[in-house]
Amino acid sequence: MANAKAKKVFNELIASCDTFLFDCDGVLWQGYNAIPGAAAVVNFLKKSGKQVIFVTNNSTKSRDKYVAKLSSLGFPSERKNTFGTAYTSAKYLKDIAKINGKVYVIGNEGIGEELDNLGIEHLGIGPDDTSTSQDYDDIKRCELQENVEAVLVGFDGHISFSKLIKAGSYLRDPNCIFVATNDDSRVPLGDSDHIVPGTGAMVKSVCIVAGREPDVWCGKPGKLMFECIQKSHDIDPDQTVMVGDNMKTDIVFGKQNGLKTLLVGTGVATEETIKAILQNSDPALKEQTPDYVLPSLGDWADFCS
Repeated sequence: MANAKAKKVFNELIASCDTFLFDCDGVLWQGYNAIPGAAAVVNFLKKSGKQVIFVTNNSTKSRDKYVAKLSSLGFPSERKNTFGTAYTSAKYLKDIAKINGKVYVIGNEGIGEELDNLGIEHLGIGPDDTSTSQDYDDIKRCELQENVEAVLVGFDGHISFSKLIKAGSYLRDPNCIFVATNDDSRVPLGDSDHIVPGTGAMVKSVCIVAGREPDVWCGKPGKLMFECIQKSHDIDPDQTVMVGDNMKTDIVFGKQNGLKTLLVGTGVATEETIKAILQNSDPALKEQTPDYVLPSLGDWADFCS
C-alpha cells in the first residue's frame, strides 16, 4: 500500500513538474551518508529532462564546496544549480544593500569564500581569541573596528561571549544592516541521540543582545532565496516542486512562492510531526502543510529504471 502511494505521488509530480528544488541535509543525505536510493532518483530526473536545483539553508559551505559534496555522494551538480545561504547573503550585501564597508561575520568559512568571491571585506570568521569575562576592563579588550556596515549571522561552531559582544555593539548603529542566513533551530542528524543547535539559535542570541530583529533573512522560507534562483533560471512556479524535510522552512518556502511541496521524513520532520500537521485543522498551520508526503526520497528509486 505504501509503495502504491509513493508511485502515485511520483507519477503526479513527474507529469506536472518540470523543475525540482531539493533541500540537501535530511533529504539527500544525513551527515556524511547519502540516503539510500536518493541519488538514483535525482539522476533519473535529470536524465528525464527535468531541471534539478539544490537549495540549502546550510551556510557552512560555499557553492563550490557544496558542488564537491554533492558529487562525492552521487549527486553531480554545477555551481549555477546550487544555492546556499552563504551565497545568497553575499549577493544581497553586494547587489541590494550595496555596502562599501566591512561585514562582521558570525559564521563559517563558506560565508567567507562567498564574500571574497564578490570582493566584500569581512572579519570575524574562526575562533575569537579574545578572552572575555563580564569584568568591564576585560570587555574593553574586545576591539571594535571602524566602518562595519553589516553584521551577518550564519552557523558558527565558534560562537562565543566575545562574538556576541562585538555583534551587539556593531548593531547599536541603526544604519548597520543585520543579515541572517536562516532560522533553522536544529541540525538534522538522523537517529543520533544528540541535539545540535542550528543557525536559528545563534541568530536569536544576537537578536537578544542587539535588541533588534534581522533586517533580512537570506534563506528559506524567505522570498530572497527564490528571487535569487529566478534571476538565473527559467522557472514556472506552477510547474515546480520543493522537496524538503522541514515544514517551517522548506514547505513554507514552497507555499509562499506558489510551488508544489513534498515533505520527506528523513530529516527534521518525524513520522509523529508529519501525522500531527496533516491532522491539524488550524488555519495558522496551513502554510506548513505539504501537498505530498513521502517517508524517504529513496522510496521512488524503484520507479526510476
